[in-house]
Amino acid sequence: MKRWMTMAAAAALMSVAVTGLAAGKTLEERCRAQAEKHQISADKLDAYIKTCVEKHHRRKHSAAAAAPAPAAAPAAAPAEPAK
Repeated sequence: MKRWMTMAAAAALMSVAVTGLAAGKTLEERCRAQAEKHQISADKLDAYIKTCVEKHHRRKHSAAAAAPAPAAAPAAAPAEPAK
């Protein structure tokens, strides 16, 4: 059981580390890398990057607005007195 808990904790830490590394790049850098991957020509590169940044910027802000506010934890029920 401890092994599974350790594995789950390690996986959670790895996902946080990967997310932190990915957050180090700006949207423009990510879109430029995607343009290189898709082999966009130099004359279309600026328009592609601008469109990509706008698309991801809108998606990021619309997801944040659509996310519901965290609900407060329910109050703990009072313990029954010992008889």
